[in-house]
Amino acid sequence: MAEAHAIRNLRRAQAETRSLRRAKPLKRPSSSEEDAENQTIVDGPDGKPYPVAAVWRRALARIIDAVTVFFIQWMLTVIQLLWFMDDVSSRWQPEPWGRATAAILGYIFFHFVYTMVFLRWNEGQTPAMDLMKLRAVRTKDGGRLGLGRCGARWLVGGVSWIAPPVVLGGIIVNAATYLTVPFDRRRRTVSDWVAGTTVIAYNRDKEDPDGVLEEVLDEFGQPMTVREQIRRKYGLFGGLTGIGRQVGGRRRNRPDAPRDSQSGRDSLNMSATSGPAHRKQGERSGI
Repeated sequence: MAEAHAIRNLRRAQAETRSLRRAKPLKRPSSSEEDAENQTIVDGPDGKPYPVAAVWRRALARIIDAVTVFFIQWMLTVIQLLWFMDDVSSRWQPEPWGRATAAILGYIFFHFVYTMVFLRWNEGQTPAMDLMKLRAVRTKDGGRLGLGRCGARWLVGGVSWIAPPVVLGGIIVNAATYLTVPFDRRRRTVSDWVAGTTVIAYNRDKEDPDGVLEEVLDEFGQPMTVREQIRRKYGLFGGLTGIGRQVGGRRRNRPDAPRDSQSGRDSLNMSATSGPAHRKQGERSGI
């Protein structure tokens, strides 16, 4: 019985071995498939690979920037820096925009200046892109954007705000620029195609654009983040940042009066000598 059981087990093992040999080998991914898997990785400004930004982050950043520019224009109108806006709106009402023509043109102007300044001199990041951890770079080498590319990138989405109906036309045109995203391996919009740019996922507080991560101390001996180093180097809001850090550092470094210091002992002695016992002693001595 034992021999028959052993023979049965041996035949079963041989049958399993033959079935494994007949099985087809696992298909190794070809070079094109490997490229398809890594298609969302591009070179960044420091030569390191970065993932391409998610579409929802880009769309949200564009909405935040548009709302920010609207509130900037609204505040300038409220504080009467744009005092002529009401007069121009009353005198100039072409169809189909009517009274909103001056406000629309003003919005497009501020949106253009806002986008150009931040994309060119803030390392390819508007405030909303900085918040959403995004950065616009050149597609061919991942470098910084020049004025020409910044203007071309703004052109498609910026001018669309004048499309009637007001606001709705701009939203529709800006949304339509994302129709090319599913067909491009770098998820580029129409604006990116026109300007030759790509938007990557980039956290400025963790990445060094020069490729060298080193600890830099400020005037108070505190380590500076990469964001602070860039702002001080390029001067964008550097004055306000420096004033804020100085005020904050003075408040942090304000010494409290220690109880065992000489000044503390002097203050305690003065308070003690100015009490009732000292007044009684002065009365006895005739003072």
